[in-house]
Amino acid sequence: MNWGKGITIFMLAFIGFIGTMVYVAFTKNADLVRDDYYENELAFDQLKTDKSNYTHMGTEIHFEKNENGVTFLFPPAMTGATDGTISFYRPDQKKHDREFDLAINENGMQLLPYSNFKEGYYDITIQWKDQAQMGYIFESNIQF
Repeated sequence: MNWGKGITIFMLAFIGFIGTMVYVAFTKNADLVRDDYYENELAFDQLKTDKSNYTHMGTEIHFEKNENGVTFLFPPAMTGATDGTISFYRPDQKKHDREFDLAINENGMQLLPYSNFKEGYYDITIQWKDQAQMGYIFESNIQF
Protein backbone atom coordinates (compact mmCIF):
# COMPACT_ATOMS: atom_id res chain seq x y z
CA MET A 1 0.00 0.00 0.00
CA ASN A 2 1.35 3.41 -0.89
CA TRP A 3 0.88 6.87 0.66
CA GLY A 4 -1.78 7.94 -1.84
CA LYS A 5 -4.16 5.11 -0.96
CA GLY A 6 -3.65 5.64 2.79
CA ILE A 7 -4.35 9.38 2.58
CA THR A 8 -7.42 8.76 0.40
CA ILE A 9 -8.83 6.18 2.84
CA PHE A 10 -8.16 8.51 5.77
CA MET A 11 -9.85 11.47 4.03
CA LEU A 12 -12.92 9.39 3.11
CA ALA A 13 -13.21 8.09 6.68
CA PHE A 14 -12.84 11.63 8.06
CA ILE A 15 -15.49 13.01 5.66
CA GLY A 16 -17.82 10.17 6.67
CA PHE A 17 -17.25 10.93 10.34
CA ILE A 18 -17.94 14.65 9.89
CA GLY A 19 -21.06 13.88 7.82
CA THR A 20 -22.34 11.56 10.55
CA MET A 21 -21.70 14.18 13.24
CA VAL A 22 -23.56 16.85 11.22
CA TYR A 23 -26.52 14.48 10.75
CA VAL A 24 -26.66 13.63 14.47
CA ALA A 25 -26.37 17.31 15.46
CA PHE A 26 -29.30 18.32 13.25
CA THR A 27 -31.57 15.45 14.35
CA LYS A 28 -30.90 15.87 18.09
CA ASN A 29 -33.67 17.56 20.08
CA ALA A 30 -32.21 20.66 21.75
CA ASP A 31 -35.12 22.18 23.68
CA LEU A 32 -34.30 24.72 26.34
CA VAL A 33 -35.18 23.89 29.93
CA ARG A 34 -37.51 26.88 29.88
CA ASP A 35 -38.49 29.31 27.15
CA ASP A 36 -38.21 32.16 29.65
CA TYR A 37 -34.87 30.99 31.02
CA TYR A 38 -33.29 34.44 31.52
CA GLU A 39 -36.40 35.99 33.06
CA ASN A 40 -36.67 32.99 35.40
CA GLU A 41 -33.03 33.40 36.42
CA LEU A 42 -33.83 36.90 37.68
CA ALA A 43 -36.28 35.36 40.16
CA PHE A 44 -33.69 32.86 41.46
CA ASP A 45 -33.49 34.39 44.94
CA GLN A 46 -37.25 34.02 45.38
CA LEU A 47 -37.01 30.36 44.30
CA LYS A 48 -34.33 29.73 46.93
CA THR A 49 -36.51 31.37 49.58
CA ASP A 50 -39.54 29.28 48.57
CA LYS A 51 -37.50 26.05 48.73
CA SER A 52 -36.20 27.07 52.14
CA ASN A 53 -39.78 27.75 53.30
CA TYR A 54 -40.74 24.19 52.34
CA THR A 55 -37.73 22.77 54.18
CA HIS A 56 -38.60 24.72 57.33
CA MET A 57 -42.26 23.67 57.13
CA GLY A 58 -41.35 20.52 59.07
CA THR A 59 -43.59 18.08 57.19
CA GLU A 60 -43.12 16.40 53.83
CA ILE A 61 -45.15 15.78 50.70
CA HIS A 62 -45.23 12.12 49.73
CA PHE A 63 -46.25 10.58 46.43
CA GLU A 64 -46.68 7.01 45.27
CA LYS A 65 -47.49 5.16 42.09
CA ASN A 66 -50.47 2.84 42.32
CA GLU A 67 -52.89 1.14 39.91
CA ASN A 68 -54.94 4.34 39.40
CA GLY A 69 -52.08 6.77 38.83
CA VAL A 70 -49.80 8.96 40.90
CA THR A 71 -51.22 9.87 44.30
CA PHE A 72 -49.83 12.86 46.16
CA LEU A 73 -50.23 12.85 49.94
CA PHE A 74 -50.09 16.38 51.34
CA PRO A 75 -49.45 17.29 55.00
CA PRO A 76 -52.24 18.91 57.04
CA ALA A 77 -50.28 22.17 56.98
CA MET A 78 -51.19 22.50 53.29
CA THR A 79 -54.96 22.55 53.76
CA GLY A 80 -54.87 26.32 53.33
CA ALA A 81 -52.80 26.14 50.13
CA THR A 82 -53.94 28.52 47.42
CA ASP A 83 -52.71 29.27 43.94
CA GLY A 84 -50.61 26.13 43.43
CA THR A 85 -49.43 23.94 40.56
CA ILE A 86 -47.87 20.52 40.08
CA SER A 87 -45.41 20.55 37.17
CA PHE A 88 -43.90 17.52 35.47
CA TYR A 89 -40.82 18.40 33.42
CA ARG A 90 -39.48 15.83 30.95
CA PRO A 91 -35.81 16.68 30.19
CA ASP A 92 -35.61 14.78 26.91
CA GLN A 93 -38.87 15.91 25.25
CA LYS A 94 -40.58 19.19 26.00
CA LYS A 95 -43.83 18.09 24.36
CA HIS A 96 -44.41 15.63 27.24
CA ASP A 97 -44.19 18.31 29.98
CA ARG A 98 -47.39 18.56 32.02
CA GLU A 99 -48.79 21.06 34.51
CA PHE A 100 -51.80 20.60 36.79
CA ASP A 101 -53.57 22.90 39.23
CA LEU A 102 -53.24 21.98 42.87
CA ALA A 103 -56.58 20.44 43.94
CA ILE A 104 -56.18 18.82 47.35
CA ASN A 105 -59.23 16.83 48.46
CA GLU A 106 -60.57 16.63 52.02
CA ASN A 107 -58.22 13.67 52.75
CA GLY A 108 -55.15 15.72 51.81
CA MET A 109 -54.63 13.82 48.54
CA GLN A 110 -54.56 14.48 44.81
CA LEU A 111 -54.63 11.75 42.14
CA LEU A 112 -53.20 12.21 38.64
CA PRO A 113 -54.06 9.32 36.26
CA TYR A 114 -51.38 7.64 34.14
CA SER A 115 -53.22 8.68 30.96
CA ASN A 116 -51.65 12.13 31.38
CA PHE A 117 -48.09 10.79 30.99
CA LYS A 118 -45.79 8.89 28.65
CA GLU A 119 -43.23 6.41 29.95
CA GLY A 120 -40.00 8.02 31.05
CA TYR A 121 -38.30 10.23 33.62
CA TYR A 122 -39.96 13.40 34.97
CA ASP A 123 -38.84 16.10 37.39
CA ILE A 124 -41.69 17.09 39.70
CA THR A 125 -42.10 20.62 41.05
CA ILE A 126 -44.97 21.60 43.32
CA GLN A 127 -45.36 25.35 43.92
CA TRP A 128 -48.00 26.90 46.15
CA LYS A 129 -48.77 29.79 48.44
CA ASP A 130 -50.44 29.66 51.82
CA GLN A 131 -53.10 32.04 53.09
CA ALA A 132 -50.43 34.54 54.14
CA GLN A 133 -49.12 34.49 50.51
CA MET A 134 -45.86 32.85 51.60
CA GLY A 135 -44.45 30.73 48.75
CA TYR A 136 -43.29 27.12 48.92
CA ILE A 137 -41.57 24.81 46.43
CA PHE A 138 -41.19 21.01 46.62
CA GLU A 139 -38.97 19.21 44.09
CA SER A 140 -38.50 15.52 43.35
CA ASN A 141 -38.51 13.11 40.40
CA ILE A 142 -40.38 10.06 39.18
CA GLN A 143 -39.96 7.31 36.59
CA PHE A 144 -43.03 5.99 34.73
